[in-house]
Amino acid sequence: MKNHGTGVCASCGQPLDGNRGIEQLLAKLGISDDMIANLRTSMENIDIDEYLDTARHYLKSGRKKARSLAKKNPGKVAAGAAVLAIGAGLLISALNNRE
Repeated sequence: MKNHGTGVCASCGQPLDGNRGIEQLLAKLGISDDMIANLRTSMENIDIDEYLDTARHYLKSGRKKARSLAKKNPGKVAAGAAVLAIGAGLLISALNNRE
């Protein structure tokens, strides 16, 4: 529900014309006002918390997989760390030589 008197959306608090620049850019790209309205309606129905919970779950499971891989392959992890250290050293050396 929008409150046109104040210029602010009563439900979310965003300025009513705050996204006008984005809408103008989309219009230049051939996106019609109807398409923008449909997108806006679709976005209102998204449960952000659900997506954040899913992202947290993937990050947590990825961390567990990384730990498991590191325990099973310590040599590969050590080699990777050595490559990063050498690369960082070469980068620092190159930056010092530029000065």
